[in-house]
Amino acid sequence: MFTRNTARYIRAFCSNSNASKMAEAIATTLGGVEKASVTELLAAVPELTKYTPAQWNQTHRLLASEGLETEKILSIIGGHPSILVRPTEKIAESLHCWRSCQFGDANMKVLVSAHPYLLDYTNQGQLAQRVAFLHSHFETRKNVYRLFLNAPNLLVDEQRVTEEKITFLMETMRHEVLEVVKSCAFAHDLEHLRCRHTFLERLGLFKPRSLKADPNTPTGNPKLHQITDTSDKRFAVKVAYVTLEEYEVFQELFRREMEQDDHDDWQDEHEAEDEPEEDISNRDTYRKKGR
Repeated sequence: MFTRNTARYIRAFCSNSNASKMAEAIATTLGGVEKASVTELLAAVPELTKYTPAQWNQTHRLLASEGLETEKILSIIGGHPSILVRPTEKIAESLHCWRSCQFGDANMKVLVSAHPYLLDYTNQGQLAQRVAFLHSHFETRKNVYRLFLNAPNLLVDEQRVTEEKITFLMETMRHEVLEVVKSCAFAHDLEHLRCRHTFLERLGLFKPRSLKADPNTPTGNPKLHQITDTSDKRFAVKVAYVTLEEYEVFQELFRREMEQDDHDDWQDEHEAEDEPEEDISNRDTYRKKGR
């Protein structure tokens, strides 16, 4: 009689045997791809076992013909398994879109292998508009490439949302372009940026650079990536020099503060709408006399 452990061992053996056979079949079909690389990928992403060697071959052949190296192709497949059933003409169309951004072919390959879901995107007109918008703020195509690499959500975020972040980072915090594009600040929501900046400012650990200061002169402020791209614990202990608990308390208080500000703004707007026009005119006249 088999014990449970024995049955589990047999199932695991059969599963490993099947995976090994599939890895060998895929590697043989692709040609030039080591079985060990495929085996490792199947173990890391079990979902890939449901796709046939023919589907692997079709996608691999298309990406290879577009100049992508095997390592990057496997990275794309592992990060976005369903690309194996995406029509090859659609993948080719997406690659054409990203090449039209003029980031440079090497950079384009790095970008799509780091974020394979970008290969679902084929709206060239919208992409061109988004690239032009970012280019107008961040000076070079290379900087726009860095922004997409660090925050691929910039492709789909509403322009209004991105503009608010740009204003906060560049005008309120007064960071230089290069520091912004090297960070992942745009991957975070505006509330996250505001909360961390305000915390440091109230602790006296951050002071915006003077508008007249030389951009090359060190400010003594923490680097932007240290402020925005760290865990709450690391930010609290290593950047703000407080405990995690102290920062968590501030987060809750700041959230309430922002909610109250939003409520006050809403109330002011509605009071202005309800106020008779004559009262508004008299009020404005009074203000002018009082200046």
